[in-house]
Amino acid sequence: MDAKAIAELLARCQAGDRAAWDTLVEAYWQRLFGYALRATNNSELAQDLVQETFLRIVQRLDRYDDQGKFEAWLFRILVNLVRDHGRSKSRHPTQSTVVESDGQRSDLTDDMAGNSGTPFEPLTQREDVDRLHGALRKLPEGDRQILLLRHFADMPFKDIARTLNCPIGTVLARAHRALGKLRVLMEVNHDAS
Repeated sequence: MDAKAIAELLARCQAGDRAAWDTLVEAYWQRLFGYALRATNNSELAQDLVQETFLRIVQRLDRYDDQGKFEAWLFRILVNLVRDHGRSKSRHPTQSTVVESDGQRSDLTDDMAGNSGTPFEPLTQREDVDRLHGALRKLPEGDRQILLLRHFADMPFKDIARTLNCPIGTVLARAHRALGKLRVLMEVNHDAS
């Protein structure tokens, strides 16, 4: 969606047009969810964070003055929510519950939602995805944010720069270094398995 179409859509949303709001949500939901899912590795939490993002947009939309930076604003809200959740999670350790059923013990944690594969998913693909998630978690937060915004939210580098309030050259350099770090981590994880 180009800047002019977004500006028109936002004006209609500010005027109370419900169909415009639905169009706005539909236009960004998948990309926001993709980022949140990769950042949290929890589909339920990712949905909650995306919903909270849109709730905050609704609460502030009447004061928003579009200057072609809506997408950066939208993702900045989500990035901050994900970061705040990560901080909160580190202060409140994961709850763990052991459940027995039919003689089998299972350890359930509150952050496992969305982490289970289907019985039809090839094992090697699942292992690759797990290695990728593990490697992403080992990256510094700033590097992880850039990679997730670029590759899972499909955001152009100039918009990432706006979202993170960084010069585009810095974002490009950090993305290049982050990919190198990720490649090394993936190789280390592959050699260890």
